[in-house]
Amino acid sequence: MVQEIYVLRHAAPDRASGVPYNIVPGPPLTAIGRNEALQAGLWLSQRSISVVYVSPFARTRQTAAIVSEHVVAPFGYVEGLREGGPGEDHTQVTRRVTAFLDTIHTQNHASVVLVTHGCCVLATLQITTNSTIDLRSHNYDYGNKSPTAGIWHGVYRGDGQYAWELAFMPSTSTS
Repeated sequence: MVQEIYVLRHAAPDRASGVPYNIVPGPPLTAIGRNEALQAGLWLSQRSISVVYVSPFARTRQTAAIVSEHVVAPFGYVEGLREGGPGEDHTQVTRRVTAFLDTIHTQNHASVVLVTHGCCVLATLQITTNSTIDLRSHNYDYGNKSPTAGIWHGVYRGDGQYAWELAFMPSTSTS
């Protein structure tokens, strides 16, 4: 079982770019987003990370590239962490995130980082708490449960579930 999971929502994207948001590659990061990713990378550099899994979208890849300048761990791109696609509902997102989490739990990693999107952040928090996590006080841009470049930290409790806290929010995060 993975003992610690850090779930990093991508940094602030350029929603005005005209690039479709939920189709690869999606919009790139803004200057604010690049600064947010730098802050997240510096924060993560103080943690022991085994591996980093990244959604294939431009905004997550760019966030991860900046983080990789500060975190020494292997990085891999994972389709299961991608943005919700056109017509994909939360149940479908939850199924693919569950399949991904099942896969990483068969590996021997102490601590992993997931660089992903708001829909996958929510799914991860719900899956790993059997939907008992109270997220009412976490409302950020576009209804997300994490601010841009926010990092949720989960610690395995030993009963199949994780205890979570929103451990990091960048100083320039939009809310």
